[in-house]
Amino acid sequence: MKKIILIFLIYIIFDTTLNANPVFSFFNEMKSPELVKLFQDKTIISNLQKLHAQVRMGILDLTDERAQVIRDLNKAGVPVFAWLLLPEEKGYWFNSGNGEAAIQRYQEIKKWADEHQILFSGIGLDLELDYNDAKLIQSNPWKLIAKIPGRLYDKTELEKGRKDYTELIKIIKADNYKVESYYASFIKDETELNQTSIQQASKFLDIKTDKEIPMLYSSFMGNADGLITIYGLDLKLEAVALGSTGGGVDTTLPTLSYDQLVHDINMASKQVKEVHIFSLEGCVRKGYLSRLVDYNYDSSLVPDPSQIKAIKNLQKTVKRISTLLSYPTLLFSVILLILFFIIWLLYFLIKKLINIINIQLIKNSV
Repeated sequence: MKKIILIFLIYIIFDTTLNANPVFSFFNEMKSPELVKLFQDKTIISNLQKLHAQVRMGILDLTDERAQVIRDLNKAGVPVFAWLLLPEEKGYWFNSGNGEAAIQRYQEIKKWADEHQILFSGIGLDLELDYNDAKLIQSNPWKLIAKIPGRLYDKTELEKGRKDYTELIKIIKADNYKVESYYASFIKDETELNQTSIQQASKFLDIKTDKEIPMLYSSFMGNADGLITIYGLDLKLEAVALGSTGGGVDTTLPTLSYDQLVHDINMASKQVKEVHIFSLEGCVRKGYLSRLVDYNYDSSLVPDPSQIKAIKNLQKTVKRISTLLSYPTLLFSVILLILFFIIWLLYFLIKKLINIINIQLIKNSV
């Protein structure tokens, strides 16, 4: 009888482990007034508790109101990770050009957290574009393009950025925090080639942290099955970020429907242990958070082969671009030759056309 009970218990534990849902985490990116208003809905913390979820909070400002929200989450047993962000004029996200500002910002946040007696479960570094470059893409892309040649010939900023962020990570760990990063997955494709040209041109960084979480936002990129398979499951990652459900600095970007979000979660839950969703506010406003509480996830989905092929083609394209940009002199020489050929061809065609017109005029005059 004892053997039967033991076998039954082992089966229950084993079965539960196999079918365990991943740990859920929600990114939150709001200034204090909007944050306080959001958490006036008392069901949010209750639903986070039911999901055993965590919060990655973007520390946009250092106010008493934000501290109180975090204390409420601490009291409720909801882990809060400090997602470090800078003022927009300093780049907002972390890149190769603002490492010193990032160190100063962390020290300010650490002092504020200690003064307000709030607890962070870890510190997150958001490795993306310079926000000023992101704005130029929309307002004046040619001005941004004009900056790229100089960046390709100069690795100084990239090297300094790596040094600064290595120092930041050292400081954070000395304060007994674990450090995690949120990154654009295609940067790993370039790193695999031991090249840095895209990082030089874009200011993206690829640095080592305790936990590295790729931002696999199918609302922006499409091809959810390919993104999650190639940049998550195939790499046997334990954590991925999915989204977006809305929010952030650009609220005009496309977002996921509930069914699309659940599809992405189901795909990721085939293997990953942590699913990070951007964003908490988007899930609350659209009613997704309460629906996720009672959802039974299905990890039996089979990815769409065409989407996997599309992402593999994207990988190849990224690697080709990185390789081309690694030889800027050759690249620009080829571009100049092509431009010269186009100009010569246009000159030839225009000259030919003028001769034809002149001959026709002579015939008409006769």
